[in-house]
Amino acid sequence: MDALLLRSLQGYVRDTFGQPVWLAICRRATLKNDTFEPMLRYDPGMADRVAENAAQELGRSVDTIWEDMGTYMVTSPGHEGVRRLLRFGGPSFVDFLHSLEEAPGRARLAMPGLELPEVSLTETAPDHFSVECASRIKGVQRVLVGMLTAMADDYGALCLIEAEGRDRIAVQVLDRAHASGRRFDLSRPERRE
Repeated sequence: MDALLLRSLQGYVRDTFGQPVWLAICRRATLKNDTFEPMLRYDPGMADRVAENAAQELGRSVDTIWEDMGTYMVTSPGHEGVRRLLRFGGPSFVDFLHSLEEAPGRARLAMPGLELPEVSLTETAPDHFSVECASRIKGVQRVLVGMLTAMADDYGALCLIEAEGRDRIAVQVLDRAHASGRRFDLSRPERRE
């Protein structure tokens, strides 16, 4: 999990702020390399440490860095596969929320050996949900907040999404069809040669 977050953080910073900023973060974090490979293992806690250094370099909070990265993972054209994987959760945002518990298993089908934290969903009242996601990596909850926010927009739903404590996210769906969502087809569009 650290490797995937580190690689995503690297991509987010480089695409958003540029390579020189990423290199400054690597120097600040005293990293031996300035690139991360998603299939390698890294020291536990390294993702949190690099995110803290990114926050200092960018003058933002660590929570903001992680949330923005979560949004980036869904909305960046280079991560269309992540969006597609998540959209298989159903035709509406509420259906998607109900599919969250299956997401780690679906992700492991795409990348065997991927260790994602388990997610559980509880509907506490009509259109009020509690998403629980426990992880040793502090930033995972905030990454998930960013991803949920991006997916609500993708579906066209108006929601309040807030982190509660370290492992829980409150989601209130205010309007299921607030805007027209982004187009999604089960089949991948054909590439034109």
